Amino acid sequence: MKLRNIAFLLLGAVLLTIAACRSQRESIPSPTEAASDTPTVPATPRQYTVITFNGTVDGISVNGQIRMAKDSLIWGSVTKLIEVGRAMATPDSVWARSALLGINESGTFQQAQRRAKTTLTFSQIQELLESDDAEQRLAEMARNLGHPATIRITRRQQVDRLSFPFNK
Repeated sequence: MKLRNIAFLLLGAVLLTIAACRSQRESIPSPTEAASDTPTVPATPRQYTVITFNGTVDGISVNGQIRMAKDSLIWGSVTKLIEVGRAMATPDSVWARSALLGINESGTFQQAQRRAKTTLTFSQIQELLESDDAEQRLAEMARNLGHPATIRITRRQQVDRLSFPFNK
């Protein structure tokens, strides 16, 4: 009986190896040369803003980071020794996840505006985060939602490329 099981395992391993080593993949055609009279536009490098902050929300000290691509993306993460939550917003959608708090939600930007009781647009939020009085304005928004908060931006910088810890 054991010999029969070993034979089936070996046969399965051989079949998997043969199937995985097939070399019948389609080749990718090489890109064609553009016509000489076709104008080409050089790609402009995209600038990202990275904001690092710390503060207290409802008496709990937290740290966080916000990464933004102008007019297209806001990505934030909040930690308290471990990640408390992360959120991403685009001009038309919002996603938030917190394994610690049991939150995993997504929806349209308009739904998020209603839930946060604000009329700020995506571009207004980006302008607020880049403004000099962002700390006071964000703390005021948190208080209006019933969560007393203090926020201190520790670093704001422009970068050419974003790196995310989970992409390494």
